[in-house]
Amino acid sequence: MKKIPNFRWVIVLLLFAATAISYVDRQVLTVLAPTLRDQLQINNTGYASILTAFLLAYTFMQPVMGWLIDRIGTRMGFALIMAWWSIAAGLHAVANSVASFAVCRFLLGAGEAGSWSACVKAVSEWFPRKERGFATGLWSAGVSAGLVISVPIVAWINLTLGWRWAFVLTGLVGLVWLAAWLWLYRLPRAHSAVTDEELRHISEDSAPDPSVSRGISSAALPESRSLLVKRTPYLQLLRSRNVWAVIAARVLADPWVWFYYFWIPEYLTRSAGFTAADIGKYAWIPFAAQGVGIVLGGAFSDLLCRRGMSVLPARLTVMLIGMLLMTAGISAAFDLGITIIFVGISTAMLGFGLWAPNMMSLCADAFPRDSVGSVVGLGGMGAGAGGMVFTMATGWTLDTYGYAPVFIAAGAIPLLAFAVLFTLLERPKASTVNLVRTF
Repeated sequence: MKKIPNFRWVIVLLLFAATAISYVDRQVLTVLAPTLRDQLQINNTGYASILTAFLLAYTFMQPVMGWLIDRIGTRMGFALIMAWWSIAAGLHAVANSVASFAVCRFLLGAGEAGSWSACVKAVSEWFPRKERGFATGLWSAGVSAGLVISVPIVAWINLTLGWRWAFVLTGLVGLVWLAAWLWLYRLPRAHSAVTDEELRHISEDSAPDPSVSRGISSAALPESRSLLVKRTPYLQLLRSRNVWAVIAARVLADPWVWFYYFWIPEYLTRSAGFTAADIGKYAWIPFAAQGVGIVLGGAFSDLLCRRGMSVLPARLTVMLIGMLLMTAGISAAFDLGITIIFVGISTAMLGFGLWAPNMMSLCADAFPRDSVGSVVGLGGMGAGAGGMVFTMATGWTLDTYGYAPVFIAAGAIPLLAFAVLFTLLERPKASTVNLVRTF
């Protein structure tokens, strides 16, 4: 392969595509939910059980997949999980009951559990610290891209070919990406397309940032890579206060955006009288708002860093703005008209977009590269555990009380997530360069 200037942005494009594919695959069921629920006579609690099957695997497989990716490397690790979840996505086409859909969702969740760990690790391998926020924002925008395109595309396939084909065709896309990934991805130093100038740029700030607590022993910095892979077990990571800050924040924040992912088409169908065609026309708007937030969130925190703010305050500043914007979703708890409600939900999704890339960048900044996948996996396990509890509680609450209390919680609790992160995350001391403390 010939030399290509700035090849690292090709890697971001691959990560963006993989993220979009993962969210298309998980969102197909959500878009089809009104149709499937009517055909199979599934109530809110039954639908929540299907969703929880995905979250069960997604939760407990995240640390496993994070460990696997750290162990076998980003290239082969990502290839393995993409093949797994693409096949699982296609298997939904043969499901015909709550139980069979739950099994397929479990298999899908197990494969997709490693996606974020692989993406964050790839960014840590290909980008200097000063660019990671923007790079993470770009690939994270694949979340919203997948959510946006899945709504009209799946709705169209459902109306023209039937719902089973929606699962088959979207599952095939991942296998196409897999071929491109195996062809294009290598570590920078081993990649024939990377110029010497770009390699120097990638490596220019590989030393630890003094504004961030490292969270594990200073003996396990990147230059001790082979030792880190073998000698940094999860029990050691779990003694880190920073690891618990990440886990707790994700437990409290992530489940609420999943509520919007899983239930917006259902809410619009049952409460606003939308048809399947209406879902295809309008339900993508909140997801597009999240995409805008993701790109802006990563770019804004990087801008603050370039203007002299330390990494930690820059990330936290943007994350606070995001959590404040999420309170706008409370408007959906009241009878304010569909336009106002749509604006409120879209603003909430914009806010989570500001939060998400900075949380991922913080993981890449605060821990050595060879433990990034494991830390993201642990955080994802916490998010999934919170998501399972919340999703089942949502189904019961909707059947019993309706949407109002759920929207109120979805707008208020994310602020608690920021407060916990801000409180637990270690602060650097002015006289200390390498800040490493555990409980």
